Amino acid sequence: MTGDRPRHVSVMAGDVLALVEPAPERVLLDLTVGAGGHAEAFLLASAPTGSVVGVDRDASALELTRERLLPFGPRVRLLHGDFVTALRQLAREGLRPDAILMDLGLSSMQLDDAERGFSLREDARLDMRMDARQAQGAQELLLDISETELVRLLRELADEPAAERIARAIVARRRTRPFRTTGDLRGVVEEALGRRGGKVHPATRTFQALRMAVNDELGQLREALPLALQLLPPGGRLAVISFHSGEDRLVKDAFARAAREGHRLLTRRAIAPGREEQRANRRSRSAHLRALAKGGPITS
Repeated sequence: MTGDRPRHVSVMAGDVLALVEPAPERVLLDLTVGAGGHAEAFLLASAPTGSVVGVDRDASALELTRERLLPFGPRVRLLHGDFVTALRQLAREGLRPDAILMDLGLSSMQLDDAERGFSLREDARLDMRMDARQAQGAQELLLDISETELVRLLRELADEPAAERIARAIVARRRTRPFRTTGDLRGVVEEALGRRGGKVHPATRTFQALRMAVNDELGQLREALPLALQLLPPGGRLAVISFHSGEDRLVKDAFARAAREGHRLLTRRAIAPGREEQRANRRSRSAHLRALAKGGPITS
């Protein structure tokens, strides 16, 4: 039962709240609502009339959120969809949230669900779709992707130094039989690189690159950032937590352009989680939090 699952730990919740400034009547648009940790914190801090519009591509995550946020009743609205689709829909509806939050990457809940195919720890169908309605998963992607394109994905999405060797091994294996499971992919990468000791498995970067490609994570982020800024009223806050160097560069560059256009950076440099949080929540170790306020008077 979903109610028996451990709650996902939200990264840098205190820092996020300080930047989005919850208060009665304020509205938070949480574009990666996940299991609802940031949303719940905002609702508690903005009682009795603050509200949250929560969006997620993952229907199973939304069900957990619905259960968790049920006590807040009509102060919560949940939408199933990706960044871009949701932002365009909400713009047509005329929503003007006081703050927007994007907590990027993969949640521990998704990693812990072996059947989703995100994790290399257990053997399962090679899927990696955040939205099960999507036609193509990792298994389908590997059927016909070119070796050249695969090298590009491994380099750009995972900074994989052995991209050419891994891509060559994947294409060679594909000629004899298709990839069906996470174990198939893990085994090919292990053989190509040699199973090394240490904390990081040699296939970790490959799994990351394929997941980001399957879900078009950088493409979604690149298109969503200007749409989010347009949706905000003057003084509205946009906060983004990234976990990957490519994501953080994209956010940093977009915020720098926004600053040149008259918007105000709330974080001159990315905020990192404190040591205590890093020890308590390993997922937080690579987190970078950036925020800005839309040009105009800060709402109060």
